Amino acid sequence: MITKNPQRILIILIAGIGDLILASKAIRSIFNTGKGCVTISLLTSSEGALIAKAYPYFEKVYAFPIRELRTDKKRFLDIIELVKTLHRKEFDQIVNLYRISTRTGALKMGFLFSLLNAKVKIGHDRYGFGHFLTDVVPASTFEGRHVVDAMQEIALKTGAVLDDRGIEIFWNPDIAAKWECIFAGLPGTILIGINPGGDRANRRWAPERFARVATKLIERFNAQIILLGGPAERNIASAIESGIQSDVLNLSGSIPLDELPYIIGRLDLLLTNDSGPMHIAAATQTPLVALFGPEDPRLFGPYTTQDRYRVIQKEVPCRPCREKNCVRPLCLDRISTDEVLMAAIDLLKHFLPQ
Repeated sequence: MITKNPQRILIILIAGIGDLILASKAIRSIFNTGKGCVTISLLTSSEGALIAKAYPYFEKVYAFPIRELRTDKKRFLDIIELVKTLHRKEFDQIVNLYRISTRTGALKMGFLFSLLNAKVKIGHDRYGFGHFLTDVVPASTFEGRHVVDAMQEIALKTGAVLDDRGIEIFWNPDIAAKWECIFAGLPGTILIGINPGGDRANRRWAPERFARVATKLIERFNAQIILLGGPAERNIASAIESGIQSDVLNLSGSIPLDELPYIIGRLDLLLTNDSGPMHIAAATQTPLVALFGPEDPRLFGPYTTQDRYRVIQKEVPCRPCREKNCVRPLCLDRISTDEVLMAAIDLLKHFLPQ
């Protein structure tokens, strides 16, 4: 049974920044439930927490160090303390917005849910996770539809009030002053960002191909290329920079994650692999060209109006693919520089002042 007027809701979304942004529509819908009478807490990944703290919907954001645990087993002690803290709280509802994709994931999430106190527990009934819940959405909820729409189905179980707005992202207004000196030095310049990273190697288009596309865009539009990425992408960004004869602004590894949305929001165009920054661009209404490898863009593609993005992918028999170390990612190798260039030109001609 669902409480009619939930007061305290814990949303669980232990996933990356892209998943948090994709969930923002459902989160807003849940916030709308109580018309100001609901308090929402969020349990998410450490990187997701950096982005989530700027959202106006959360009373409290808890960081679950899931990725850190892979390299530092001592972080398990932090997780124990975190679960103890949440166990002491009484929630009206706990809802896991993300899809359950493996039996192991279902077991881990089920164990977490069993340790938390709530009158109502809501989630995706797959691989046995439904046994830990009071209210479920069917196992088929995430099949053949965009994950944003699927998460909306889960949100409805909380009594959410839906709206016709899309995904969204926020940042601290003070960030603008920090970066304005950079952008002020580029008046009238077309700003094109390149995000060459991705959480797996088979999501990353070749650096030399990004460099060739960037060179052509500089020649045609006199554009300023801005290289993005975290510390792990510095080598990739440097390879792209070395392949471009003109000056580029290489910000790879120097942008705090919670400031990245502002930077992407200032761009005229983003060229990007399937990644979190792709979803940031969609949320900020920045035109983007998205290169898809192993994932299906019908499920995970940019969630924005169709005029603002171009998805480039090649049909291959092995998609979807969960391989982390694909020897030869045909899905990306078959994407040519010419088609990425044409997509970028098409978007720039559409959105730039005539």
